[in-house]
Amino acid sequence: MLADPDTWPDPQPTPSDWRCRWRLLRNRILANPRFQKWAAKTPLVRRIASQKAVELHHLTAGFVYTQTLTAVIQSNLLAVLQGRIETTKSVAAMCGLTTQAAFTLLTAARALKLTDEVSPGHWMVGELGASVLGNPAVADMVRHHAVLYRDLADPLAVLRHREKTGLRNYWSYVPGGTHPEESHREYSRLMSSSLALIADHILDSYPLTNYQSLIDVAGGTGQFTRLVQQRYPELSTTVLDLPEVVSEAKTLQIQHKTRFIATDMFQSPLPENTELFSLIRVLHDHDDEPVKHLLARLYDALRPGGHLLIAEPMAGTAGAAPIGDTYFSFYLWAMGSGRPRTAEELQAMCLAAGFTRVREFKTPIPALTRLLVAEK
Repeated sequence: MLADPDTWPDPQPTPSDWRCRWRLLRNRILANPRFQKWAAKTPLVRRIASQKAVELHHLTAGFVYTQTLTAVIQSNLLAVLQGRIETTKSVAAMCGLTTQAAFTLLTAARALKLTDEVSPGHWMVGELGASVLGNPAVADMVRHHAVLYRDLADPLAVLRHREKTGLRNYWSYVPGGTHPEESHREYSRLMSSSLALIADHILDSYPLTNYQSLIDVAGGTGQFTRLVQQRYPELSTTVLDLPEVVSEAKTLQIQHKTRFIATDMFQSPLPENTELFSLIRVLHDHDDEPVKHLLARLYDALRPGGHLLIAEPMAGTAGAAPIGDTYFSFYLWAMGSGRPRTAEELQAMCLAAGFTRVREFKTPIPALTRLLVAEK
């Protein structure tokens, strides 16, 4: 989190710093219309200018790209094309569109690698479309984003009035929301499906061979512990979560050996002398003070030599800054709770809570999740 500008020393960082001088000069040059015209015509820099123009256009058109994906999901287009080649006319009939509308969607999706035109008027699933089909959680997340997009229709209002967003009502643990019953069910479905994207990455990066028990804090309906038990059937697993979530898990009649305990992780007593706690995509959903309080409570409940496993997308991830620093910053702000943190921030918070060592274990796709293990 940035420091409060009111606390910055006087003078603040000034153009006297050579890096600031260079960036100010760069910005003056790039903003100059005469330079822009010259760059567009000069062979040595024209390619760079063209690339920058495309990047800028992506920023202005990004919402259209996401809505194209939404239309692909809502029309069931990828399922229509899965495993076969169809004509524009047949796609139109199966998706409930006119031929011209189907052509518009197919060509828009082609540019995003969701579809491929193998010959004029004949279509199949594209490279990214195949990835969407292989990860049902992507479609679930796209449907869920309708809530976020309604809020972001006026992003400045979201920044000014965080307490009035529709997304705040979606998550059952966010203070101040209305949390209708349907949102609990949608929340459980979304968490279960999206966990499949990262659970294998976590378990591949940090095997649980040497543990006898795991307590998954805020573990929802037990999707992570279910995947843990597939690999480690002798491992005892417990899920702690809010009463309404535990009730949902029991309604689903999940058939595995996980024990579910209705718990408020910030206030209820935690199981003592615990060997291993896990927090899977939990900390970034909460503000700093609750996170500090929770880490201290978990530290106290661990046995000496016990571990805390933290897995979530993090800010400052190389090659994925827009995911942690842009997407999650705005999402969590609109949600009304939490913020993305860097691995260094989380490590410092763990050490402040009493943990003696915090290690990061490399995951296959850090953009989706990074992994820290803190030791008592």
